[in-house]
Amino acid sequence: MAYFDNNSTTRPSLEVTEVIAHALGESWANPSSPHRLGSRIRAQIEKIREEMASSLGVSPECLIFNSGSTESNNTILSWAARNLSSNPSNILISQVEHPSVLEASMYYFPSKVHLIPVDRNGVIELSAFQKLLDQFQPVLVSLLAAHNETGVIQPWQEVARICKQRGVWFHCDATQWLGKMNLDGLNHCSSFSFSAHKFGGPKGVGALVSASPVHLIKGGGQEKESRGGTENFPGIQGMHIAWERNCLSLQSTHDHSEWKTNFEKTLLNELPGTMILGEGVPRLWNTSLLCLPDFDNLSWISRIDRLGHQISTGSACSTARAQPSSLAGAIGLDQSQSQRLVRVSSYIENTEQDWLDLADSFIAAYQQLLDERGVTGVITL
Repeated sequence: MAYFDNNSTTRPSLEVTEVIAHALGESWANPSSPHRLGSRIRAQIEKIREEMASSLGVSPECLIFNSGSTESNNTILSWAARNLSSNPSNILISQVEHPSVLEASMYYFPSKVHLIPVDRNGVIELSAFQKLLDQFQPVLVSLLAAHNETGVIQPWQEVARICKQRGVWFHCDATQWLGKMNLDGLNHCSSFSFSAHKFGGPKGVGALVSASPVHLIKGGGQEKESRGGTENFPGIQGMHIAWERNCLSLQSTHDHSEWKTNFEKTLLNELPGTMILGEGVPRLWNTSLLCLPDFDNLSWISRIDRLGHQISTGSACSTARAQPSSLAGAIGLDQSQSQRLVRVSSYIENTEQDWLDLADSFIAAYQQLLDERGVTGVITL
């Protein structure tokens, strides 16, 4: 059984789960308490903050521990609506942002959100971005580093440079970047967000890195008044282990793009009508979004699951609400195509043989679906 839904969430390593279990059993005191046990936990949290901040090239005061990217993205947009005021307070975001940016933007900046168009591959058009920058003079620009469904890499470093020159706050949703790509350049963003469970850490913990103090949750004074609520020390410690294992030590060693490329070539040859979204532009080494022939994505996923592989329809956040993501319309897919999208996303545990076996499962699933349709005229899940 090989797991290929890592852009949704990754498997924590045994080392991560063990350190969490130990922290739950031994380091359960409140970090804000003045006694020695609480003080020791507080000191450990600050040590982790310093180490992670140093690897990102930012000051420790800039790194706020929280529940992850959805909270971080909402926090920065709420803060911007209250503190980056102008008349009017326009903001720019791409057409293909994660719902935690897209929906939060519409909520905190009603009628002030302007979308940066993307091309057929889902990459923003820099010339259009610069025209919108001149036209609307936004107080904030938000752009994800890499798309969670296609793996397409955006020109976020160039956007960060342009925004810095213009004095515009630039927020980057780096959720899919960390743990897969090099950390260099993130410190040029005004703010960025990440979640531990995308790089082998536990769910429910992550961070917002911000050049200015921001806050959404008040009460208690934790995280230097930036984020009220007792810190999740077991989660922070588990995230730190995953950070060292997957964001630092393996940065240059776990890129196996050729395995994904060979998988895609096999499907293009064996499954007529298959399309690879974003095929012609730089993508994350682990991600492939397929528009498959003939059958809806749930039929494909069910069959491939029975054959021993877990894959996804795309964004888990959109799937949970039975709604399509913003991607399909932005890149010009019709309704039929959007219902045939399947995402494959590996991580460091996956081997070349896993990719080869996955390709075989797609081919076998296609034949099974064709055979069943020929016999009954109906596809069962």
